[in-house]
Amino acid sequence: MPFSIVKKNYRERFSEVMLNLAHIESVEPKEPAETPPYVKIQRGLYYVHLYSALEKTVNEVVEQTILIINGRGVKNKHFETNFNVISLNSKMQSFKSCGYKEYINKSVDVFKSIGSDESFEISNTIFSQSLQNVWFKIIEQTLDSFGASPIIVEPRVRYTIDEVVDKRNAVAHGRETPKVVGERHRADVLRDKTEDIQLVIDLFIDSFETYISDLAYIQ
Repeated sequence: MPFSIVKKNYRERFSEVMLNLAHIESVEPKEPAETPPYVKIQRGLYYVHLYSALEKTVNEVVEQTILIINGRGVKNKHFETNFNVISLNSKMQSFKSCGYKEYINKSVDVFKSIGSDESFEISNTIFSQSLQNVWFKIIEQTLDSFGASPIIVEPRVRYTIDEVVDKRNAVAHGRETPKVVGERHRADVLRDKTEDIQLVIDLFIDSFETYISDLAYIQ
């Protein structure tokens, strides 16, 4: 299976996440008013742990997808048109940075390449910068860039993704302390949010597995 290693890493990563959550549950008092500061801090830091598992898994799925396509040596003219966003990324970057005098030549180069017999090497890290903050809209944009099937979830799940990203950033960048973030939700709520994150990852992997098996990047 082309994504077997990605799935293995995903399971191992979330095994650690769930161990962390189980520890928080074990030290959390039954009465919220009695929650000591160190438990609140642990709950706040949990968002960093949970988010890191999300971000790394999403990046690995995208990188593996590109590696698989690279390995098949497809000529650019055989790609679906929308996949040129990815296959011609290096040329688009060159076009983006060119001066006015090179504008026409760089434009011609891009459009010639769309119907080219060449097989271009695609960097498997071209999404790494945009996937440093995995908001739900970024997940949607990534799927759309490939032409992969969108993932359909309830608005609540979309909100959870963005909430986890925001709280991770708040803690990691010092906007709020882990204690302040951890005051808001008890472990049972964190478990629900973790399940929402896992649901989105499962759907994300499924979409790319189908994309690869169906050769959806080929005309």
